[in-house]
Amino acid sequence: MRRAIGLLLVSACVALAAGCGEGAGEGSGGARLEEGWRAYSTGDFDVAVSVFEGVAAAPEATAEDQYSALLGLATTHHLRTNPDFPRARESYERLGELETPDALRQSTLGLALVDLAEGTAGLEGRTNEGQARLMALLRDFPDDPIADEAVIHLAASLLEPMPDKAAPAGFSLPPSGREERGANVLEQRLQTDPDNRLAPSMHIMLANHYKSIGQMREAVDHLIIAEKKGIAGVKTRSVVLWQIARIAENELKDYDLAATYYERYAREFKRTTLFYRARESLERVRALKAQEGA
Repeated sequence: MRRAIGLLLVSACVALAAGCGEGAGEGSGGARLEEGWRAYSTGDFDVAVSVFEGVAAAPEATAEDQYSALLGLATTHHLRTNPDFPRARESYERLGELETPDALRQSTLGLALVDLAEGTAGLEGRTNEGQARLMALLRDFPDDPIADEAVIHLAASLLEPMPDKAAPAGFSLPPSGREERGANVLEQRLQTDPDNRLAPSMHIMLANHYKSIGQMREAVDHLIIAEKKGIAGVKTRSVVLWQIARIAENELKDYDLAATYYERYAREFKRTTLFYRARESLERVRALKAQEGA
């Protein structure tokens, strides 16, 4: 789950850094940065690394060029098909040495994500280090949009099941209280800033948490809020509408709510494989609703 979240959220960093490259577009640095980000976006990672390293080492590079090049270099090492975490860590550390507010924030976030990835891979202590960096971001930049990203990653690291070394291979169980801490991180951020740009994702994460502990009404409530706030991805939106309808019908026996969301699914996603099931389900819950009325 954390890998998917990282890929989703890094787009904000990429857009920011690419914007720096465009701002420097009058010189050769800006053109080269644009070339580097284009190579990154098309999966030509070795080309991207070469370009970013060249710009970062250029004597004539501006501060904006340095920022974009080092962030591009770190991002490429971090999120390429075969991540190179040691080189990503080195690049994020170099980024932090620029000592501008943006560079320090992105460096801390990047190092935290590398820590979490290495912790997942089994390196002792890395998960705790990553969580500490994320909590530092929340403490030091509570009103900055990067705090929203920190909350997402911190919550994901707490909600993700930890392997139980004494159990059979593949079995995992969160330590007591860990999931609650993850949910609390999300809920506190939503209370502080309910309309933050990542609020829909936070509500979906909370819904998944409440589903996992059998609190279906709370799960549906969070899914409905996420849908109302706006879900950018078409696939994610279709999944959310379907889940609301299914939980409402099968778990809550709320046939009015189920009918509403089956109807919306059928109206909005006519070309999906679940379209006919949504139509059949809509007829079924309408019949169940009529029986209740009788």
